[in-house]
Amino acid sequence: MLIQLYRHIQRNIKEDGLIVSSSRFLVSAMLRRVDFSRDLRILEIGSGRGAITAQLIQRMSPGSSLDICEIKAEYNESIHRLMASHPNKQVALYNSCVTQLLTRPGHYDVIISSLPLKNFEDAASANAFLYQILNAVQYGLREGGLYLQYQYFKSNQSDIEQVFGKSMDDVSFVPLNILPAFVYQMSKPAAMATPAVLDRAPLNESS
Repeated sequence: MLIQLYRHIQRNIKEDGLIVSSSRFLVSAMLRRVDFSRDLRILEIGSGRGAITAQLIQRMSPGSSLDICEIKAEYNESIHRLMASHPNKQVALYNSCVTQLLTRPGHYDVIISSLPLKNFEDAASANAFLYQILNAVQYGLREGGLYLQYQYFKSNQSDIEQVFGKSMDDVSFVPLNILPAFVYQMSKPAAMATPAVLDRAPLNESS
């Protein structure tokens, strides 16, 4: 029994970056930084079953839009259920790699990520895919826009800071989560050079 539990935890961390759904304390720590009184273009990366998604849909203003990027279609039913419960909100779900979605410079006001960044490290390629993702996030965020990311260990803080060319605005610790987590807050500085991102055909929404 314990061996099966260990294997389940190990697989979840490796594949999704999580053990169980984010606690309400972690969700609150992530979203308290967002000004929901404004109309925003929001991107959530790696929704899973929708612990953060549910609060985003509930709190976003009627004039805001939310794009959800979740590569695993197995979570679609949970996300579609949340979308159906708020038919007046502008929400779209995409089952794709986020690098295929972030092709418009400065499009989003807020990008919220639950991606397991540590899993994308690869010494043989000098972390090429990790930096492709982080560069895409920086590219798709407007000047002054907000990037929020959590990790169980501060493994990739310096990588994010390198891509954005500045120190993290804030790093907070959330002990009441399984596992305890760190929340990164990074704003995109003005007049920042954006990396080249190839144009791609528009993605279709998940049905």
